[in-house]
Amino acid sequence: MKILLLDDEENVLKSLQRALMLMNHEVDCFSSAKDAMVAIDKGEYDFALVDYKMPEFSGIWFMKNIHLPKNTKVLLITAYVNREVITEMMRLGACGYLIKPFNENELKMHLSFHSQPVPIGTLDL
Repeated sequence: MKILLLDDEENVLKSLQRALMLMNHEVDCFSSAKDAMVAIDKGEYDFALVDYKMPEFSGIWFMKNIHLPKNTKVLLITAYVNREVITEMMRLGACGYLIKPFNENELKMHLSFHSQPVPIGTLDL
């Protein structure tokens, strides 16, 4: 899979990039929401892992300002656990979230789970 990582912490980017590359994913890293916004418009990503709390522009700003391709799924990655933030990110198109710190197995589980299509007729709403 091709994955976009957006986080302002360099050590988080490097460790996630390393883990994802060991899982045989192609990874592009960004510490700026503006730079990531340009890349997501140009590239075809299967996933975008987006931090919420960043100095210049938040994950919510990013989600409000991108044109998310239909096949790109967004996972919020954050240490800032707040129901309103999670709800807003989901409203804007995120399909799930990981709370920092998380381990490689949690990351692998979320990517696998959110990669699966939902069978038609299985949701009782």
